[in-house]
Amino acid sequence: MRETFHIKSRVCGILSCSVFRFITYHSEEQTIKFTDTMTPVTHDLVHTAQHLYGANNLAAQIPFGLYVFKRLLSVGVKSIFGVPGDYNMRLLEHMYDESLVDTAGDKLEWVGCCNELNAAYAADGYSRYSNEIGCVITTYGVGELGAISGLAGAFAESVKVLHIVGIVDYEVNDLGPEMRSHNLHHLLPRLNDSNFVGPDYRVYAEMVKDKVACSVEYLDDLETACDKVDKVIEDIYKYSKPGYLFVPRSFVDELVSTKNLIEKPTITLRECIEKSPVDEAKIVTEKILRLLNQSASPAVIGDMFTDRYGLRVELNDFINKANIVGFSTVQGKSIIDESSPLYMGAYNGMTSAPTVSEKLLACDLVLHFGIEKNEVNYGNYNFPHKSDAKIVELHPQYIRFYDNTTKKEEIYKGVSFVDILDLLNQSPELSELSFQYNSKFKAYTIEELNLDERDFGNDETSDITQGTLQKSMPNYLNPGDVLISDTGTFQFAIRDFSLPSQVKYITQGFYLSIGMALPAALGVGIAMRDYPMHHVWDVEKIPFGYEPKVILFEGDGAAQMTVQELSTMIRHQVPIEIFLWNNNGYTIERVIEGPTRPYNDIQPWKWTKLLEAFGDFDGKHSRATVLETRSQLENKLSELKYKDHRRGIDFMEVKLATMDVPSQLQKMIDAIVKN
Repeated sequence: MRETFHIKSRVCGILSCSVFRFITYHSEEQTIKFTDTMTPVTHDLVHTAQHLYGANNLAAQIPFGLYVFKRLLSVGVKSIFGVPGDYNMRLLEHMYDESLVDTAGDKLEWVGCCNELNAAYAADGYSRYSNEIGCVITTYGVGELGAISGLAGAFAESVKVLHIVGIVDYEVNDLGPEMRSHNLHHLLPRLNDSNFVGPDYRVYAEMVKDKVACSVEYLDDLETACDKVDKVIEDIYKYSKPGYLFVPRSFVDELVSTKNLIEKPTITLRECIEKSPVDEAKIVTEKILRLLNQSASPAVIGDMFTDRYGLRVELNDFINKANIVGFSTVQGKSIIDESSPLYMGAYNGMTSAPTVSEKLLACDLVLHFGIEKNEVNYGNYNFPHKSDAKIVELHPQYIRFYDNTTKKEEIYKGVSFVDILDLLNQSPELSELSFQYNSKFKAYTIEELNLDERDFGNDETSDITQGTLQKSMPNYLNPGDVLISDTGTFQFAIRDFSLPSQVKYITQGFYLSIGMALPAALGVGIAMRDYPMHHVWDVEKIPFGYEPKVILFEGDGAAQMTVQELSTMIRHQVPIEIFLWNNNGYTIERVIEGPTRPYNDIQPWKWTKLLEAFGDFDGKHSRATVLETRSQLENKLSELKYKDHRRGIDFMEVKLATMDVPSQLQKMIDAIVKN
């Protein structure tokens, strides 16, 4: 089992150039000699660097390409996704340097994908599971543009992805005006006079800067290149958004100093988050505590940024200490432990399950942690609260107090909910709070949906329906499982699942790019191998010896977009259980427009034959079956639920009627049409 190395904040926070007074560089061997005159602090830094890079691997200078990969390894990246290309292959060669290993035995693994878009989705999934940085490497132009929708989705949903692009050298080398006028492959010629004026070498960097990335560095100076690598990583952590590095092919073999790796052995999420002003953070915390003391029926809503900033444990601790009820949003689902008696369901405004809305609308105080407002997550902007409720929006960049009675607001900009949640959890007042919830505040169960029994069929030979799935699939899940869903009809039903303890749910809840989930599941499976049980904070709630499953819910239309990555799963022997909902095309589009139009049709496939075609030639790493009846579904779910050992791919093609959709989806569409 690989272990994650966490550096103590005391050491991380010290950036002392004095380290280098005690380091002697040997020009011939390019190694570092450590003298006995170091201070204790310097020893800490050096020992940290030794842990991360190995005592014999700390050269005074190393190739820049090796620096990039050592830095990635130091911040928790253990696997990299991508596609080789002529401008990045020289960089990729440095992944195989013998010194690229730490004392825990961790190396970087290359996970080659079938195309760049899938690689970006896989990096997104890697980050969503691990909360570390997901990394994708492509070549200039054709590769990076192929990946751009994946990066846009990561930007829209605040996922930490680093895109490294191998680029042409002409922009950074003094090659004279004649060479600079050459139109090179993978580059876009200018609209006018392209035979006389060379291309804009930075055209692609300009496409993404401040649009699908929080930080973009086009490296053109080797002296500052290492600093810029570190800056992009810091910005990715700070904003929880993607970043780009454009790396010239000629840079990767040039020697650079290891100074940054010694002074700052690792870069962590917590140290990159901007600290709140101490006085304002104290004022905000005291104000929230006063509101809690005055409240009879307060509620917590757990939202997306709580997960992105690594606060799932802290939010659950707060709920339990204060004995306060909790709700999730669509994008915050599974952040709160849904097996807790304090979990009240997923609130999505007026499209929520009626009992969930009733409970939230009875709360006189709402603390909305990690808030993210968009059409899907905020109930089509119909997200009401009790008429006299007080609402506190806690965001990474601001805290907003709002009084629903007086309509007055107070905003503290520059105050982060990360610090506020820490301060709240430190307060002894939490255990002294007492609330007066009425009888309606019962732990949420899926029975509250009152699913129509007629949707399930009359006997075991009945067809499988969306109602059948809503009733059966939650029971198939075990504590600690990881559930991934693609954009599609059944995604909207999952909102109202009652998940077992510490099940982590991953989906693209806002950008909604169909096909994203299958390659993202590849990234999740790799991340679970790199970080076993990383999402579990209370192992006592996981059955002894149980190995959590990776489960993918995928539509047939979505799968046809990105299905090639099944071959990568086979190649890397990723254990996964895949349920393919075969409803004959784009049903999620049919219920919006054109139910019988040919533009919503797809060519039927023999889905259960794909795994053999994609590389499992002898059937040793996969099992495929078709499920058409309730009894077939229930028998398969029972078999998988209690399976002792997870290996290979279990692929289930589930036959559904073309126009069968969950009531939640229909309700949402009706609300959109009405508006």
